[in-house]
Amino acid sequence: MILALWLLAAFALPLFPMGWLFNRVLASLPVGWPQALAVLLIPQLGVAALRATHEGWDLPSQWAFYGALWVLLSALFYAFRALSARELGIWTRLLASSGLALTWLDWGSGATWPATEVFVLSWSLPAALLLLLAGALTRRLGGAYLGLQGGLVAVLPRLTASLTMCALALLATPLFPGFFALLRAFDRLPLAFVPLLMPLPLLWGWAAGRFFQDLLFGAYRGEPVTDLGRGPALLIGIALAAFLFVSLLGSGVGL
Repeated sequence: MILALWLLAAFALPLFPMGWLFNRVLASLPVGWPQALAVLLIPQLGVAALRATHEGWDLPSQWAFYGALWVLLSALFYAFRALSARELGIWTRLLASSGLALTWLDWGSGATWPATEVFVLSWSLPAALLLLLAGALTRRLGGAYLGLQGGLVAVLPRLTASLTMCALALLATPLFPGFFALLRAFDRLPLAFVPLLMPLPLLWGWAAGRFFQDLLFGAYRGEPVTDLGRGPALLIGIALAAFLFVSLLGSGVGL
């Protein structure tokens, strides 16, 4: 029974190779709301599975060493794979997988369950918003492939601004919850593991540079398209502002 729970958690909080199944399940769903809801709900199944085990690992032990190594290598693997992704949905799923894998470190260090829930939402909520926007981009351009149509900011300013802010939230930009979750992961690791974790934000930053280059720069060469409505853009802005406020409230920065 415990093994089944761990396998469920390894799927829902993606560890290699179970992360392949996580990404396949998301990819099999229609773009937009179905994928967004899945990336919110599936990781919560993983948290529930870990909670049901009533077990963690003690990092100094031998099993803890290999477990933490597996987690870090999984996070690095998915971040590295995101560098070559040009479809917004794939890019989002891989980076979400990279961040969600770090939940295992939080669980293994004995964090409280409400704290682990917030840790998971730090990655799954921005990913859900990005997948919603990927659906909006697909409806307008026939696909959410970045780089095929440069300079989207000129014709889709509200959609582009929403994509930019959601991407910053997903990539653990300072003051968003993912940033403090990453700091917590650093804090919960022995010093020997820190060199393995340090390349992770560098890979995320590299992925961000490629993302913004494809999204913001260049000349738009497509047909005229309708921008995201003011209402949806405002709702996304409110969601991100609330997300940022909760992050600052939890961290104590400036409050």
